Amino acid sequence: MIELTIFTPTYNRAYILPKLFDSLLAQSNKNFEWLIVDDGSSDNTKEIIQNFQSKANFKITSIYQQNQGKHVAINTALQNINTSYFVTVDSDDYLKNNAISIIYEKLATIKDSKTIIGLASPIEMINNEGNTIFSNKILKSEIISSQIEMAYKYNVIAEFSLILKTSVAKQYPYPIFPGEKFIVESVISNRMNNNFKLLHITSSIIIGEYRIDGLTAQIKKILANNPKGASLAYYEKMNNSNIPFTNRKSFAKNYWDYESLNNKNFLLKLKKINSNRLKIYILFYFINRIIKKTLS
Repeated sequence: MIELTIFTPTYNRAYILPKLFDSLLAQSNKNFEWLIVDDGSSDNTKEIIQNFQSKANFKITSIYQQNQGKHVAINTALQNINTSYFVTVDSDDYLKNNAISIIYEKLATIKDSKTIIGLASPIEMINNEGNTIFSNKILKSEIISSQIEMAYKYNVIAEFSLILKTSVAKQYPYPIFPGEKFIVESVISNRMNNNFKLLHITSSIIIGEYRIDGLTAQIKKILANNPKGASLAYYEKMNNSNIPFTNRKSFAKNYWDYESLNNKNFLLKLKKINSNRLKIYILFYFINRIIKKTLS
């Protein structure tokens, strides 16, 4: 019985998809299916996928939707995934040769847990020359924790591949704002953190390539073009009491900047900050900014 879906959202990435496909072909364990959600590509993605389907010795399903953004593609995928677990593998990433075997080996250790909803594997990042930017060496042993705990308790700041229980992920669809095509994925993982944990493993199962046409390289511009989603992400982080206050101060300033692009009412913006201490900080922050501007 197939228990794992490899899900790939893609948009005009026909030129790079074959590398991911080849990494799936190379897996010794073929107990998976591949779901591709094409987010309105205008290149030859459709033909490339059809070619994959003619060659693959595993199931490939392709869904086309009008261009709406990766988060909507994830929502679409979750409406169509029927396996117990899934992992998102971006179109510019690819799997290590033993990835599927590692996933099943580690899932067996948590299958009976009601609070551990999946695995987190550190992504091994490489640059355009193939040199490693980040590897799994920062994680010395397996840790059961939320991603917030990993960042602020264990001081592990890394990008992880998440292998999640589909039934749980379906309960957390991404919010959609008309006219916006992006929201950071941490919005959902942070919401899950309130109730669930992940087994963070030391093995990297995915290699990610940093590309100048990728989301990471353009994140500031993307957030500015999608201010409602950006504001929501920082709003939830600044009001999360599990995050240290020092970090929440930074999130509050980011929230204010993006919220201000759609909401000019000072009091309404201030009201969304739950902590009185954080409200006082923001007030003093703006007073100091006004004073500095006046004196300059």
